[in-house]
Amino acid sequence: MLLGVAFAVFNLVTDDNSNALGALMVLLVATTAYVVIAALDKPSWSWSVLGVLVVVVVALRLLSDNLALEMGVFALVIVGSIIAGLIRGLWKRSGAYRWQPFAAVGFLAVGLIALWLDPVGGRVLVGVGLIGHAIWDVVHWRRHAVVSRSLAEWCAALDLTLGAGILLMLA
Repeated sequence: MLLGVAFAVFNLVTDDNSNALGALMVLLVATTAYVVIAALDKPSWSWSVLGVLVVVVVALRLLSDNLALEMGVFALVIVGSIIAGLIRGLWKRSGAYRWQPFAAVGFLAVGLIALWLDPVGGRVLVGVGLIGHAIWDVVHWRRHAVVSRSLAEWCAALDLTLGAGILLMLA
């Protein structure tokens, strides 16, 4: 949990506070990780999936400074994961699995809408989206569902700290 808080503080200190794009990428990576792990039906792969997604972000940043490309790649991974889960019948399960595609599309929409808003409105939406994802993390942690508990705990600490920090910086 402390590592999640530390990562959030690092992000708050180093991110461009005029637009919170780093925080937006945190929300996008978290959202993508959950739906990929759900589509794989392998909670034990939680940290590995997160690691691969972080490598993808770094590689995309090294290749291009194009946020649209990053958003597009993650949107394709989300859509592909939703289709894979649909084919495998995973979204028919009760509980947290059933809600994964809806949450993924919802959090992705939050990210896309945040880009269209003015910088302050975008930061507010990203902050609220991160706090919403922290609640999503806690639900998964309590239910021992979809992702590993350690990832859900780390992600909840990161999302809540980062989301609250963004909103507090606006006050």
